[in-house]
Amino acid sequence: MTGRYVDPVTTTGVCESCGSADEVLVRVRRFYVTPEAWDTPGSVKEGAEESWCFACRTHYPHQVLDD
Repeated sequence: MTGRYVDPVTTTGVCESCGSADEVLVRVRRFYVTPEAWDTPGSVKEGAEESWCFACRTHYPHQVLDD
């Protein structure tokens, strides 16, 4: 994940993360984050490209894609 700003391309439809309909969507790459624990190291795994609504983009780790 980089710290640069991306002007996202938006569409309207169903969010592929939460399933909300009639949402303004942005293409993102999902990331799965596992925090470090006393017996296991933390990890970040890259997931698929998806279209997400504003609520999901504020709650879950992701990277906005240049489309």
